[in-house]
Amino acid sequence: MSLRQFFQVLLKRAGSIMYATSFTFVNQPETNKPTANDKLQFEPVDVKKLTPEYMIQQSTIDAVNSATQSLTIACTTIMKTSNEYKALLNELITLSRETLEFNVTDSHWDMIVELRSQVQSKKEMLTKLTGYVEYVHKMAVAASELSYLSGMDNLSFTLTKRIDDALKIIKEEVNYIMLLEQEYCDVQKECIENCKYNEINNTIKQTDSF
Repeated sequence: MSLRQFFQVLLKRAGSIMYATSFTFVNQPETNKPTANDKLQFEPVDVKKLTPEYMIQQSTIDAVNSATQSLTIACTTIMKTSNEYKALLNELITLSRETLEFNVTDSHWDMIVELRSQVQSKKEMLTKLTGYVEYVHKMAVAASELSYLSGMDNLSFTLTKRIDDALKIIKEEVNYIMLLEQEYCDVQKECIENCKYNEINNTIKQTDSF
């Protein structure tokens, strides 16, 4: 079949399809046009309401909403990262204690090395988030003071309460992490002392053998 014949057959098939489609379209019921009563009625903006006080309050509300959202996201993120950090640190403490109680294999030490790397990465991420939270806290405090100066005392009180709650949660989390890190340092100290003790014993045994 030549190229011209191919297009002729294609056009014939397309023509029947277009005819059926157009026939179906023509027989569709017509939709009624909306009347004047159905149209939306837009009221003009009252320019008298756009006073400096009104616009200040509206911008302050936007600032409070933005600060509240940033505070919520920051706290949620830092709590999630903190939980992951604590889980890794607890696992590292457990593996380190096992080296004091048992003769562990090389794979056990490899797991400890890998966990140390993960703990360090998570610690750095947590430190960055802590710095971010400090700036979010400053923004939230500024928004709270703005709402108070704008005459919205209830809004200022609500935001201040949320700031205090967030700081309380973060402070408790930081204190718990400090205790956990101190526990890890103590275990590390025991591991180092145990290694020194084993080295001394091995040296004495080698000397006695001669």
